[in-house]
Amino acid sequence: MKLAVGLAILLAIGSCTSFLEEQQPMENKIYKIKLDRTESQARKSLFDFITTSQQYRSSVDIDGSEMAMTQTKQKESIKLYNFKNTQYTGEIGLGGQDNKFKVIFDTGSANIWLNSARCNDYGCQNHKQYDGSKSSTYEHLGYDLDVEFGTGELMGEINADTAYVGGVKIAKQEFAEIVRENGDVFAQSDFDGIVGLAYPTMAAYNFNPLFDNIMQQKLLDRNVFSFYFSRQEGSRSSELTFGGWDTDHFQGELHFHNVVNKYYWLLDADNILVNGQDLGLCKHGCKVVADTGTSLLTGPSDDLYDLLDTLNIDENCKNAKELPKLTFVLDGINYDLDANDYVMKIDSQGNEIAYDTFASIDSFVEMGANCQCVGSFMPLDIPSPQGPAWILGDTFLSKFYSVYDRDNDRVGFARAK
Repeated sequence: MKLAVGLAILLAIGSCTSFLEEQQPMENKIYKIKLDRTESQARKSLFDFITTSQQYRSSVDIDGSEMAMTQTKQKESIKLYNFKNTQYTGEIGLGGQDNKFKVIFDTGSANIWLNSARCNDYGCQNHKQYDGSKSSTYEHLGYDLDVEFGTGELMGEINADTAYVGGVKIAKQEFAEIVRENGDVFAQSDFDGIVGLAYPTMAAYNFNPLFDNIMQQKLLDRNVFSFYFSRQEGSRSSELTFGGWDTDHFQGELHFHNVVNKYYWLLDADNILVNGQDLGLCKHGCKVVADTGTSLLTGPSDDLYDLLDTLNIDENCKNAKELPKLTFVLDGINYDLDANDYVMKIDSQGNEIAYDTFASIDSFVEMGANCQCVGSFMPLDIPSPQGPAWILGDTFLSKFYSVYDRDNDRVGFARAK
């Protein structure tokens, strides 16, 4: 469900205790990126687009010369904007620090996508468009992309330019310029593009995703990023951190889980429980994906329908007080979601109302006869070898601070404040 979705970013890691003791050297500056939240629309079509096999047609050879590298070894956090607890967006500069684009930082994809000034379709012109002719560092690579998905098609090419994220400057960053857009996957969206933060095995032509170029150019002391998703709608208190994590954003212990397939941030789960009961959803074990670009929780169709039957969420919110606890178990650690975490209320105009913003369950149940309650779930069958798998989207990641550690290939979770 990538478009009900948001895309955003942060960082993470053998022995939890020893890493925590040494992970914040005083001389290091942390890079933080504030995230904005944007509205969810055409949810499945965006996920289909990002996960669809992309046809690549090379029209030029890539210059194999070594990239210019900047040795800064700094860290920084970037503020993100929260739109209705469904998407988080931050800014990236391309071709100049002031040439900024509103993007979703997405751990569930690996390419950068931006609308090109050469695109005349409505979906492009309705957003900020990148113009390579105005950049002195633009490089035309000309590697073609053609992505067909259920509700449309995107065509473009991969080129390169200098990228800026917070105080981090990344030389020769490859990105996809959209030059033709058929369908409405981006037309009604409230963001200008996507920055993928998954592994390079997912990226077009084996080009480096943004964070891999940060690693290659040795721009951080620790190759870790982390996400804090605030539930304060309309605020810029959400944050993506490069080079470490911010202990002010979580409480308790940070637990790490090893990545089992370096494509998605894919983890093994022991079980999925409802009020502590095993429903048989993980008979042969489960895989879960930490995905900042998906708003909801998704699961294999048959298993998800079984879960929804058990939860039995009343559309009129009459059983809100009795809804059970949903628990994802990873390496023996329980990650609990209560009803206020996994239920959305929809008003008569179709707008999502954050359950968590209500003073009490009673006020949530009693508010407006024309509203209805729906679970923050969507069926999605991820094919082998990565799937079947469940996606831990923003529904999960707004409750649990998440850390993505490329030095040790693991993901950490802790209870967000």
